Amino acid sequence: MNQQRTRKENKRRSERGSILAATALSMVSMILAAGLAIDISHFYTAKAELQNAADAAALAAASQMNSTSGGIKSAVTEATKALNKYDFAKSLTITSSDVTFAKNLNGTYVDSATAIGAPSELRFVKVTLSPQAVNTTFSSMVLGNSQNLSASATAGLSVGLSMNKFYTAYAFIESAASPLVEGQTYALDAKGYNDTTPNSYRVLDGPDGSLITTGQMHAYGYIGSAYTLALLNGTSPAGNLTAPSMCRYAQIGVNTRFGDYTVHPGVNYTDQPPDAITAQGITYAEYTNRQGDGVVETIPGVPSGAYANNRRIMTLPIALNTMPDYNVGTRKVISDRLAAFFIKKKVGTDCKLEVEYIGGPRTVAVGTFTPGGDHMSDLSIPILYK
Repeated sequence: MNQQRTRKENKRRSERGSILAATALSMVSMILAAGLAIDISHFYTAKAELQNAADAAALAAASQMNSTSGGIKSAVTEATKALNKYDFAKSLTITSSDVTFAKNLNGTYVDSATAIGAPSELRFVKVTLSPQAVNTTFSSMVLGNSQNLSASATAGLSVGLSMNKFYTAYAFIESAASPLVEGQTYALDAKGYNDTTPNSYRVLDGPDGSLITTGQMHAYGYIGSAYTLALLNGTSPAGNLTAPSMCRYAQIGVNTRFGDYTVHPGVNYTDQPPDAITAQGITYAEYTNRQGDGVVETIPGVPSGAYANNRRIMTLPIALNTMPDYNVGTRKVISDRLAAFFIKKKVGTDCKLEVEYIGGPRTVAVGTFTPGGDHMSDLSIPILYK
């Protein structure tokens, strides 16, 4: 009887021990599983942050692409700036070799040094972040002490736009026999609304009057749209440079971009900041190369923080000087296209607006594309592709 009781007690002790061992093992497994889940979740979060950083860097780089070597250099610079906005900034580094360029989305990507030598047809940029070690917190025996994570993103120029927002409130007039040519410089004359002379410029009207006099410097631009010319003469009366005219408002709209506020003292560097580069007479290629080198030209009395980029670039409608494109009676002109120009000099007393026809492709801030419609091959917006 005693022996039987002893055997039962020993059996119960054995069962309790087995249960305790199984429970302990189960607890360890649960802790390991929870730790593994936490670490994997941490890796997914870190990967998402890396991808967001790569996406932002690629878009920032694409926004600088303008078919010039300076645009390539600026693309590398802006990619670095965008990357440093993320929490990984203390451990992430990016060099020019991490930013590559291509003509086609799935084409061969070349480094920035090669791209600078032949930038005109490049439309895509890829940012590749080198592998970053992310530490394991709870499951190092399973995953190791750390995992290397990386990310890449490709952005580039969109197809040509059918609408461009933020075009400048001028219209350039050309003749069908002698159209404006990309890459050439023009000294455009100021002409009145009722003068159809080509190779000249006009100020546009808005719903409340001249787009420049009312401060409405920007609007939506479409190919084939009708624009209303301001009811202004070409130049001010002799000896009166302050009277309203095409010339007067061209001076107001252009000269502030060079830091010259004498023609319109009511405007200041806060409302109308000068461009970061105010040297006159340079070419567009020289301008973009200096942008890529980070040049900022200080003007006495103007704080360095007031300077803006690309203030010397204007996009605007171009119209032919003959009916029905130019209707003197209604002051309507119909845009043949919208294109970008580089302002070379301030507008002086001769009223000439000296510009270089840029061509493209180049990026603008805002625009849309409508499939099947007319589009502006010169103008694009930055798009994240993959």
